[in-house]
Amino acid sequence: MRTKVIVNPNTNPRAVKNNLRPALNILRENGFELSVQFTKAPDQAMEMAENAVAENFECVICVSGDGTLNEVINGIVGSDILLGILPIGGSNVFSRELGIKQDIKEAAMTIAAGRTRKIDLGKINGRYFSMMASCGYDAHAIMKTDLNVKRFLRRYAYVVAGFKDFIGYRPTVINVNIDGGKIKEKGIFVVLSNTHFYGGTHQMAPFAEIDDGYLDLIIYKGKTQLDLVKFAIGVVSRQHINLTDVLYFRVKNVKLSSDRETPVQIDGDHFGFLPMEGEIVPEAIKVFY
Repeated sequence: MRTKVIVNPNTNPRAVKNNLRPALNILRENGFELSVQFTKAPDQAMEMAENAVAENFECVICVSGDGTLNEVINGIVGSDILLGILPIGGSNVFSRELGIKQDIKEAAMTIAAGRTRKIDLGKINGRYFSMMASCGYDAHAIMKTDLNVKRFLRRYAYVVAGFKDFIGYRPTVINVNIDGGKIKEKGIFVVLSNTHFYGGTHQMAPFAEIDDGYLDLIIYKGKTQLDLVKFAIGVVSRQHINLTDVLYFRVKNVKLSSDRETPVQIDGDHFGFLPMEGEIVPEAIKVFY
């Protein structure tokens, strides 16, 4: 199988140095004809994935965390190319969702076994996402995260940024228009999720399925910073959906807007500001798992 391997060496240099070669050898021994490329700049992975489609590769394997994986997915969506994942990121939410082992040699064996499934993707303002899009304090913290700190602390860089800016943060009111106006709500934290895992192993959307043709929408209707703390504690303890000011929907499409500047994050990376429109794209890609 002609396979393009796209590696982001900045995601986890130690994992790349120590484990990438053995993982690639496993794939070669199982019939994968590999062409390996290393990214050097943001958005390069998307271009590499698009080129792999144009050059008629049969498979793209992404060696990275969730952010670079998002680029690769956006590069291959709409094609018949297969996606493989060797996870080396801080959270690796998408690979965890699929049950892929977090050791990349074991993940390579999973790809070599050849089992695949079609999965849904979300899409917001033309950008596809595998896991989630959200607006609220998490998107604000991600926007404020220093990339150099992220390379060093990995997923904990978001925690540092979150604590740093929390005192001065003022929640914005987000308007939520569901399925063409059938339901209208407001909240200060909104998550549109394709997966049930969030930020590692936290279960933000516990009923989400990656191939059910729906996105799971969580709206938190609190008003203050202390309310956000209560919600965060609820997420960690897996009790947040039982809070009286949390709403949970399964949706096909949604429109989000706000009267104040409100950032949006997609799969753990900053992606502009509201207003935005989100939707589910059923059976959008095929992935090894």
